[in-house]
Amino acid sequence: MKTVEELLSDLVAIPSVSSMDNRPVIDYVTACLDPAVWDVTFDSYTDSAGISKTNLIAFTRNATARHAELAFVCHSDTVPFEETWEEAVHPAIRDGLLYGRGSCDVKGFLSCALSAVDGLKLETLREPLALIITADEEVGCVGAKRLAAQKAFTCNQMIIGEPTGLHGVRAGKGYALATITVRGKEAHSAFPAHGHSAIFDAARIALALERVATELEKDRDPAFHPPYTTLNVGTIHGGTAKNIVPGECRLVVEWRPIPGQLPEYAAELITRELKDYDAELEVHRMDPAFAPSRTQRLIDMLSIMTRKVPATIAFGSEAAHLRPLAREVVVFGPGAMTTAHRTGEHVPLSEVHACVGYLKAVISGCLFARPAV
Repeated sequence: MKTVEELLSDLVAIPSVSSMDNRPVIDYVTACLDPAVWDVTFDSYTDSAGISKTNLIAFTRNATARHAELAFVCHSDTVPFEETWEEAVHPAIRDGLLYGRGSCDVKGFLSCALSAVDGLKLETLREPLALIITADEEVGCVGAKRLAAQKAFTCNQMIIGEPTGLHGVRAGKGYALATITVRGKEAHSAFPAHGHSAIFDAARIALALERVATELEKDRDPAFHPPYTTLNVGTIHGGTAKNIVPGECRLVVEWRPIPGQLPEYAAELITRELKDYDAELEVHRMDPAFAPSRTQRLIDMLSIMTRKVPATIAFGSEAAHLRPLAREVVVFGPGAMTTAHRTGEHVPLSEVHACVGYLKAVISGCLFARPAV
């Protein structure tokens, strides 16, 4: 088996932007798994653009009824990258950091998981282990949602890889995305009374959305920063020319609900603000928050090992969708999300090495009759 640095470098060198077929990553992972230990199956589908995608579901051969004591879950896709960034798929190591697209989000964790399960002796496992690799996390957790709908596997404890700085994460905000289409009436700009400006109405709606954001701040969860549901107007597009009263304007809106607050609540508040306008809210994505699990054996184990307090995340993950398949779900991994999704993405190799050790310790604590040597 290769070193964890070699595994990570190989994975980063495989382009796996969400718009691409992820099978090369799946094939690489499959080749790393000893067929004498692992039973590997695939869940394939075609995305909305007609591109083939694949989820990988691997169980150690002592599993029955597609159930594991412990599951490692990791997505295979990345966000796009600038063509001018040569290191995106030609990883480089400098000053203890490995650079490349996906190095942090989330091939760093994937390389750690592959390194941690290397050399497993099936005959010594008290309980089964699962390795789940998903497609299309970055564009709506599509692969994870498929597996959840199919109840493709179950487990008692699940670690989902994301860059958390090696903090065990017990809860996370949800994610919702919507478009508001504002309709007006086109006219020559010299005669504005003959038309109705969609942009003027959109500006008023934007101010109304600021009031919605303030209303959402009333429900609070001190475990998060910021401790409330956030709302953002990301883009506004409207009009056709400088001398035409605009007949249409679109606002793209997102919000991130805290646990305990349904993502539909913000949509209801927005819809209420639109009632005096010729405007429509179209929701594209409505992912719930990731609430803490009822049990905390896994989060306590990670907290003791890492000496880091349990944390929460404000970004979306697959946890909310896969939580019904497990008794306890924790999000965990090397790197910081603040370095992901940008040119110069990187992960500290010190955290990668530490993560391998922690995952091995979790395997030992959960799956072996006695601690592994």
